[in-house]
Amino acid sequence: MRLAVLVTHPVQYFAPIFRELAQQPDLEVKVFFGCNHGVIPQKDPNFGVVFQWDCEPTVGFEHEFLSTGSVDKLKGFAGIKLAVKAATTITSYRPDAVLIFAYTPVFITVSTLLLYLARHKLLLRADTSDKAIEYSPFKKRIRESLFPFYYSQFSHFFPIGTDSMDHYLQMGVHESQLTQVNYAIDTDFFKKQVDYWLPQRDILRATAGIKSDDHVLMFCGKMFSKKNPLIIPEALAMLSPEERKRIWFLAVGDGELRYKFEAMVKEHLGERVIFTGFKNQSELGRYYAIANTLILPSRTDEVWGLVVNEALQFGLRAIVSDKVASGRDLLKEDNRGFIFPSNDATALAKGVSQLSIHQHASNIDFDELPHPKQLAQAIYLQIKTYD
Repeated sequence: MRLAVLVTHPVQYFAPIFRELAQQPDLEVKVFFGCNHGVIPQKDPNFGVVFQWDCEPTVGFEHEFLSTGSVDKLKGFAGIKLAVKAATTITSYRPDAVLIFAYTPVFITVSTLLLYLARHKLLLRADTSDKAIEYSPFKKRIRESLFPFYYSQFSHFFPIGTDSMDHYLQMGVHESQLTQVNYAIDTDFFKKQVDYWLPQRDILRATAGIKSDDHVLMFCGKMFSKKNPLIIPEALAMLSPEERKRIWFLAVGDGELRYKFEAMVKEHLGERVIFTGFKNQSELGRYYAIANTLILPSRTDEVWGLVVNEALQFGLRAIVSDKVASGRDLLKEDNRGFIFPSNDATALAKGVSQLSIHQHASNIDFDELPHPKQLAQAIYLQIKTYD
């Protein structure tokens, strides 16, 4: 059997899925990337820094770049032209099925339509949620009109979580076409960091001046409006002076709000604040090992929130807004964290207070976390039905 995979660009979380599929003895896999963003040094508009992934997101499977450069080439008229190339190239590969990651930008949308017209059997794995983003009544009607038609092109879907499953059912996809496999990080990659950094936790904290009973809050990600980082200092201001004395704040990442964010946090915590700037995948373990609680306060567009997976693997708890879809699936048990209404600083402060009292690690079983092998196996089993 032969599987073609279409994706916009190399993504560090997708690579282990492709490597796992490539190891199947009776399956030939080739990944077609729209561009090579992420594997050459380029500036990320939200991080605001030039970066290149250091976790080898194209190693271990056959692949081809349909273009080079930034993801901007996948939009507009350039994206349409590239979609024609994608459909032609994939058709020449003669796959038994085509697995498509995402349904936008226009490069993906048009490629999907062309591949459908070429009578390919299509599978979809996309970031979908009706709760992470608030749409106007007009946009809701448009979505409800267009999505059933768009989804009719696919024979099977792999929802990334419960919110994603609800979305497909709402749009008329039959339950028999759905195999839910929760979004996963490269758990094996991070397991190595867990094994290396967690034993050094006390030393790392002592070196930074952090006491063993201090509560270290952590933000990890892009510092821009959709992530809503500025609600964190607003919530810190609501804590009692006694609570704030035991709190440190650690921020890993960068973006347009970084300096304002840092200044606002320091107003409440003084020098008990560490902003590291952007850190690549192989560097994250050092900082997760120091922290007690991750905060992800996104106000929109957080169809999953993979930093929650990362934090849980290091034994952290997580405080997330109700716009973070992973909270529904990963924080079901009270000892793992707290979900608060988006933009509600008072509720966020309450969550910080509760977890400051009981700040012990969540002791999550490694096997309980979503794993890339689960999706690879689900895809493989579905493709076997076409044999």
